[in-house]
Amino acid sequence: MKKKQRLLSLALCAALVLLSACQSALAPSSAPEPPPAPPSQESPAPEPPSSESQPPVYVLPEDTTQLTVPLQMTEPWGDVYPSGDLEYTTQAEVDLCRQWLCDLKAGDITALYGVTIPLDHYWTGEMSPEDSRKVTDLLRSIAPDLAPLEGGNPPTGGGWDVAIHTGDEAVTLGFNGEWVTFWHQGKGYIFDGTAAPVMESCGEIKGLLSKYANTASPVTETYFPDDVQSIYALDKDAYIMAKVEDGYANSKTIWEGLENRTPSGGEPSGYGYLIFTDEGKEYVYLEDADQDVGLNKACQAALIGGPLHPSWLIHMTPERMVSAYGDIFEGTVQFSTQEELLALAKFLKTEMTVKPYTSVHSGATNYDTPAGLINMKITFDSGVEYYIGGFDTGFGIYTTDLDTAIYYTVDEDFDAKLRAFLKKYL
Repeated sequence: MKKKQRLLSLALCAALVLLSACQSALAPSSAPEPPPAPPSQESPAPEPPSSESQPPVYVLPEDTTQLTVPLQMTEPWGDVYPSGDLEYTTQAEVDLCRQWLCDLKAGDITALYGVTIPLDHYWTGEMSPEDSRKVTDLLRSIAPDLAPLEGGNPPTGGGWDVAIHTGDEAVTLGFNGEWVTFWHQGKGYIFDGTAAPVMESCGEIKGLLSKYANTASPVTETYFPDDVQSIYALDKDAYIMAKVEDGYANSKTIWEGLENRTPSGGEPSGYGYLIFTDEGKEYVYLEDADQDVGLNKACQAALIGGPLHPSWLIHMTPERMVSAYGDIFEGTVQFSTQEELLALAKFLKTEMTVKPYTSVHSGATNYDTPAGLINMKITFDSGVEYYIGGFDTGFGIYTTDLDTAIYYTVDEDFDAKLRAFLKKYL
């Protein structure tokens, strides 16, 4: 009996412990309840911008049509390349030109022409069908990333031009490293071409065009008469010149146009030619009139092709130099003998090449170049003096007969080449 009572007591204790555990689990916690979450403060999702305030997003459609005409390499002038006065672009103009490229189909192209620069002459030839199609696709690929350009420096220099003919319509596209130009229906537009996809596609186009330009055969005929030593294309306002090589296709166009022109005649259009003959030199300045259209285009093409030289160094007559000196860090270099002066003139005429961007000032001026660089003075038998200062990244020339200073951006490595030349005469 006592044993049963002990078992009953143990069972009762177990039940009480179990009941207590259940009540503890069901009882509310003594920790305070967290406050209820405040109402959501999120604003409603913004409305998408209206199509009126945002330019449309261009998705380049796939073009499965077949290009049936190869690209022809040509000279950069003539009726095949539409042109016009260039204007900076508004967004609306960008959209129209961009849409034209997006809608272009290779199967609609009836003629395709291209030229790449800088070259000292231009080649003619035919591109393979595969590469011609690549150029067409690359031209279309730049459309989505064209952007307005409403100001800045005008396009100068160049990389390539491509003309696209589609039945009765033709356009010309060009690229010079920063700008994309687009000529259409008598108007020319300037686009910002610095977007990475545009730069990449335009670089590939130049590479394809250059591949053919560098492998074609040059024209070997001679067009200049025996008494003509050389001809230079001249940008009168920028004071730069580019040599026109005889024996190439554009030299024929130039000489045939110059044969009937009066030296130093015409109202300057900003362009002209300097002709060196056995008897001296002559200038022919061009007009904007119809009869000078071919010469103006040929002159601009020669200047785009480069290399470019400072006008007054090409203009000078080496035989009339009477003295020259140059100050460099290592000392002063004197040129006094005829042989030394002719060597200096030859170096300056052939080795000093510049960029197309110049700054022209009336009277003598500080060339805004660091101190301690090169300064030169050249005196001629007429009493005219040239003062040349600067170098490194740029230099200026002041001429007493013109009373004008021209500041140039110099080509890379010229400073080192000039120093090496002058050190020979220390």
